[in-house]
Amino acid sequence: MENVLTPTFLIGVLTTVVAAVLSLLVFNRYRLRGRGVHLLLWGTGLALYFVAGLSETILAFGWNDLAFRLWYWTGALVIPPILGQGTIHLLVRRPYVAPISTIIVLTLAAASLVWVLSIPLNAAAFVPGGDVARFLTESYREILPRSPVRSVLSPLMNGWGTLALVGGAIYSAVLFFRKEIMPNRVIGNIFIATGGLIPALGGAMMRWATTVPELSEIAAATKYVGILGGLVLLFVGFQFAVGGAPQPRPAPQAA
Repeated sequence: MENVLTPTFLIGVLTTVVAAVLSLLVFNRYRLRGRGVHLLLWGTGLALYFVAGLSETILAFGWNDLAFRLWYWTGALVIPPILGQGTIHLLVRRPYVAPISTIIVLTLAAASLVWVLSIPLNAAAFVPGGDVARFLTESYREILPRSPVRSVLSPLMNGWGTLALVGGAIYSAVLFFRKEIMPNRVIGNIFIATGGLIPALGGAMMRWATTVPELSEIAAATKYVGILGGLVLLFVGFQFAVGGAPQPRPAPQAA
């Protein structure tokens, strides 16, 4: 147990708990409003953060086939595009753009889950030592088989998700700032853009650390602090972006 309780493990557990709480709050806001696909997608994205964190926590105590598959599927494939689709539904007003792009993303998410659950894994390569979070970030490719699907799908889904989440938020913040309207959207989208960028920067630092091993421990801690901070910033941004108190569902009128 002593080897398990590393800084990144503790940060990961905290992130898992925070993700669960924040996703419930967003789902509850959706329930009270009775509408808002963006809230439903944002809540789903935050819930997937919880699944990723829970899977990593399980792996800290030993190899678990399903936990690894879900850890990779959530963290490497589906969280960014689903969060990004929430932003698309909030911002894009052109007919059919948001629904069609969401159908495509959800189809890819379902197909990628089937793929992740069916591929063989090299469980013998799971030798994490005392810090499973750092090990998974640095060495997960040794467990996953080389595949064109992995090479194409991960950058495609992450690229789209980052573009929709961060790019859409920045564009919206600039647009509303120039028009001097809806200051809550300006503030909210700044938080969303920052929350979407911080985890990505932490991942970039981890890749840099592969060429500079001395930075590996610092990079791992930075990445996981960034994920936690990004999660909180995203939630704050969502609250500002939708603005105002949740409106209850209208009561049905008596006949």
